[in-house]
Amino acid sequence: MDNVIYKRRSVRKFDLNKKVSYEILKELCKAASSAPSAKRQQDKEYIIIDDQKIIDEIASLPHGTLDPKDCKSFIAVVGKNPKGLTIPGMEIIDLAMASENILIRATELNIGTCFLGVYPIEDRMDKLNKILNVSNGDFIFGLIAVGYPLESDAFKEWDKFDPNTVRYNR
Repeated sequence: MDNVIYKRRSVRKFDLNKKVSYEILKELCKAASSAPSAKRQQDKEYIIIDDQKIIDEIASLPHGTLDPKDCKSFIAVVGKNPKGLTIPGMEIIDLAMASENILIRATELNIGTCFLGVYPIEDRMDKLNKILNVSNGDFIFGLIAVGYPLESDAFKEWDKFDPNTVRYNR
């Protein structure tokens, strides 16, 4: 993997003159589908968002360190209604692993990403569910901003490892 895991980082400044193609966005969703899941339950879906009107609606909601207007495309990671799942409760782990696969695959493709947490904040979930027409107990787990980084050093290797966080046996 050529240390792609060590190069992955949140990108918050995107080149708004360059658009990520639908094919690449779909490839990122395919990578997400390769993540492990509890008993292979079909507990997630993805919504590719590149319509500026929808992005403006998303940007009207309270947000953190990334203004959605600063990005041209997103992938919404959608959790399925837990009532219909084989192992309810595990879908959160499954959704997180699928999201991470998107982030890593994008880094391999020299595409920047920033994960925007939605779950478990009910107000965010409700508002985004409405904007993206998600219903019947399904829910938005997170949004991933996807774009070409504005900064040339967006993928420099960064060692965040602290050996004091590792214990051996006990």
